[in-house]
Amino acid sequence: MINLKLRKCTSEANRITKAFIANADIMIQGNFKTSENVLAPVIQVESNTDLSEYNYAEITEFGRSYFMQCRADYNNIWTLTLKVDALSSFAAGIKASPALAKRTAKTGMINYYMNDGVFFTEQREVVTYHTFKKNGTNATMGTDAYYLLVAGG
Repeated sequence: MINLKLRKCTSEANRITKAFIANADIMIQGNFKTSENVLAPVIQVESNTDLSEYNYAEITEFGRSYFMQCRADYNNIWTLTLKVDALSSFAAGIKASPALAKRTAKTGMINYYMNDGVFFTEQREVVTYHTFKKNGTNATMGTDAYYLLVAGG
């Protein structure tokens, strides 16, 4: 048996901190319908409550939160198809991350090595040929007087 907390989420899927309808949470127990999959479990529960109004679940044993779809099967048996909500499941780690999250130009320190989608960097190939003369005549390719210098930067 697995313990689930079913919730009614009112937030968009791409929010780290979700909003829920107050006092609507229920605790329920269920069994895995298929083999255990932490990222997308399918769980079968028995409940007299209409579970079709719930769209979010938490499994504390897994330490994860899930988006939920439910299907009424028969005689108060429900199948809950869950998909992990990575943003909420790992919210503490995401919020504590030292990642650069704002445009560097706004802080006064522009980092041209980081393409943030606002400005674009590109590589341009510039080739310049110079011919040098030896004893008044141009050096030709294939002779000892011909040198090829390649510089990159």
